[in-house]
Amino acid sequence: LLWRYNLIMKKSEQTKGKLVSAVLSLINKGQKISVASISKEAKTAYGTFYRYFNNLDEIHEAAIINVVLDVAANLEKEFAKEKSNLFKIYYAWYIAVDLYKDTYTANWLIEHPASINEAWVLTHPMTFGWLQEAIKQKEEPGLNKENLRHFKMASSYMHWTYQNALRELLRGRKSIHVYLDLMNSINLSISLINSIHLIN
Repeated sequence: LLWRYNLIMKKSEQTKGKLVSAVLSLINKGQKISVASISKEAKTAYGTFYRYFNNLDEIHEAAIINVVLDVAANLEKEFAKEKSNLFKIYYAWYIAVDLYKDTYTANWLIEHPASINEAWVLTHPMTFGWLQEAIKQKEEPGLNKENLRHFKMASSYMHWTYQNALRELLRGRKSIHVYLDLMNSINLSISLINSIHLIN
């Protein structure tokens, strides 16, 4: 009975995965997202969708989280031999800007700000871990635990700023210029938090 249960569960996850992949495929093609179009793309029955998701918002969030976590996993592999943890943080943000610059994906993410923000939150253990290691290894003079605390406090602001970065890409600006503006705004927000902390 256990093997049969495991088989059913595996098939269930595969079906859910097919539905999420269908959303990504439709986005890449610039096609309209609906339960009907997702079901057709995934080659599943219309009613199957509602076994896994209550509405389109839920599958959009699942698809966005899937995309972001896949990129995060690939970055961790890519950085396996990279010694600079600070470089990992800055490069990861550049990838986050450059990877989603195509019109369809950028518009999709802009239309679902709460979902992309939720996806970024799931990457916090990775980015916070890099900063902790940078502090531990004293990669920069003066880098300490306060920097980590301020970085965490600024994170929510950083996520919402990302929406503006996507809009700038859609206006035709180059990824590197949008990235530099994003980094400057992040540095400014952290500086403001530091100033408030000193005043208090």
